[in-house]
Amino acid sequence: MLKQGLGPYGRFDLGGPDTYDTRPMSADGSKLRDVSVLADEGTVVPVQFPVSTLTRLVPELAEASGTARGELRFGRDLGTPTAEVDVEATLSLVCQRCMRPMSQEVSVAGSRVYFPVDEAAAEKLPPEAETMLAPEGRVRLADVVAEELLLALPLAPRHENEEDCDAPAARAVEDAPEREEPQRPFANLAELMGREKR
Repeated sequence: MLKQGLGPYGRFDLGGPDTYDTRPMSADGSKLRDVSVLADEGTVVPVQFPVSTLTRLVPELAEASGTARGELRFGRDLGTPTAEVDVEATLSLVCQRCMRPMSQEVSVAGSRVYFPVDEAAAEKLPPEAETMLAPEGRVRLADVVAEELLLALPLAPRHENEEDCDAPAARAVEDAPEREEPQRPFANLAELMGREKR
């Protein structure tokens, strides 16, 4: 359970001035962080998470490989803790043309996220504000990064070069045998019957 006095990067206030027991940030970002403390101290948090640990993002991927890197710069706006998010990752997505895996660079630059504690607080923010609820004022940084990458995903990812796109539809056309003239064994039947009546 987190104690009061949580400082940046998971440091705990042991009671004395400027005395901290330094604890490293969880490698997968799963640790709950106090956004009010981070915001009040103007903390800049560098992040580097394996994509496989970004559980909100993984279901949208062809393969959970690679690393998401960037930083979160915390502050306040309209009385609410915020983070300016810069993050990038090369993700494995499904090409919507050929339905095969493809690599796509996805980046987020300067996206501002507000962290209201509940829905009532969120409703007081401008409607265009991007919000992420922070129950009891805490969030997982990995969830913040995953949400930002999700929002940055292309709606219909496709290989940039069609030569790289192994589309089943294209292959079906290329591989189809030349159509032979269909055989119609009774095509001349009416003509033959007409000759017999003469």
